Amino acid sequence: MLALPVAALFFASRILDSTDETIRRNQERALRGAEAAQAVVEMDDRDGSALRAAVDAASLHNQVRVRVIDADGRVIVDCDHEPATSLRDRIGELFWGPEGPPTLRTYEEAALPLPERPEIRRALADGRDDGCVRTINGTLLVCHTAIRTAGPGGSRVVLSQKSARLAFLALYDVRYPVLKYTLYMLLVGFLVATWLVRRMIAPLHELRHQVLSRARTPLSGEVIDLRGPVEIADVAGAFNTLLAAIAERNRRNHDFMTDLVHELKSPVAVVLTAADAMRGGPLAASRAERLGRALLESGRRLDALVTQFLDLARAEAGLPNEERAEIDVAELLRGMVDAMRIDERHAGLRFEVDATPARVLGIAGRIEVALRNLLDNAVSFAGEGGAVVTRVRAVEGACEIEVSDTGPGIAPENVHRIFDRFFTDRPGGRGTGLGLALTKAIVEAHGGSIAVASPPGQGAMFTIRLPLLSHGVHTQLVDVSRRG
Repeated sequence: MLALPVAALFFASRILDSTDETIRRNQERALRGAEAAQAVVEMDDRDGSALRAAVDAASLHNQVRVRVIDADGRVIVDCDHEPATSLRDRIGELFWGPEGPPTLRTYEEAALPLPERPEIRRALADGRDDGCVRTINGTLLVCHTAIRTAGPGGSRVVLSQKSARLAFLALYDVRYPVLKYTLYMLLVGFLVATWLVRRMIAPLHELRHQVLSRARTPLSGEVIDLRGPVEIADVAGAFNTLLAAIAERNRRNHDFMTDLVHELKSPVAVVLTAADAMRGGPLAASRAERLGRALLESGRRLDALVTQFLDLARAEAGLPNEERAEIDVAELLRGMVDAMRIDERHAGLRFEVDATPARVLGIAGRIEVALRNLLDNAVSFAGEGGAVVTRVRAVEGACEIEVSDTGPGIAPENVHRIFDRFFTDRPGGRGTGLGLALTKAIVEAHGGSIAVASPPGQGAMFTIRLPLLSHGVHTQLVDVSRRG
């Protein structure tokens, strides 16, 4: 950028190298215009209309300004067909500033009256005068040809003029100061650029070193130093956010494996105990039956745990590679509730459904699992003679699903833990404690959210919000109802 003035000077010098050619071309046009006008000046024209037409044609053909002046200095004809601008002029206008480019009329306004001009006097005295002059601080070249000719009423002078703007002349005249300034600025610019590069590169190298060191110990707990320019600090902050997310994911994975090992220990211990007892020899029929029941129950528990763990892992990963389709949640929920109504185990419960059509894009089987977990949970706590109430409606671009019961509700200290893995407040600790955690993971894998509200003694109400199909599955919903 600092070298651009030098490049502009070179470009200007290349253009100014053609100034001699510009002078020659202007002189030729001025001469042709003057001679063409001279040829018609002497015609007998009482009203001057033919003269004006002929001079106008000469001016237009040669693109010059032609004036016919009598011996007293009066302008008889004035025709101006000089182009307003050329490509060269348009380029030069970048250098003119607010006053605009000079023109031939600008020159004429400041010039001497026509009878007092040297070219008119020389033409009257010698018969002809040619020349070019740089005017208006050297930015306008004006070439002329003045020819004396005879006409009705005495001698006349035909003055033909052609101008050219020298837009780059001022820049060319200051080429040496600009060159000196550029050399100084190149030195200063080099020093400033070196300082800026060092200021940016050094923190980048330090940031790179710190990031690579975290690759070896990502869970060290140390954060990346945020010192340095604001831009580097922003990048460091982004890396800290990423490392925190990785650490949180690793912590959750560690907790996941710890929970899995803990839950598997009990059924595995039963299997080992039964196997050890069977190695001691023949068993009594009653003892063998008890061991068989223990093995069957432990096997079923192991199978349920492994299945739910796999489902939970896939749901927390976003249910990848599972085909999604359009689902009418209201129709799906009605079918599930109808099936529970005819189940003899729930004969003492009342089921209520208030569902309006609401379509989402999702995996039908997974959404059914999530809803079944909520319904099973509600049935378990509603109690004899209680009620399970379900609602589906479209609210602010979301499909809102509510499942509530008339049971005792959730203890305030347990509300915030209700979606944790292996947490259960069922009597006697029945269940695996993975149902609500799986429900939450499935809902979030569909771009939704789930919340629970449980006023003391008024049962529990779970609310799921899923993006409506018309709003796109990727719409991020804000859970305004989540509590605890």
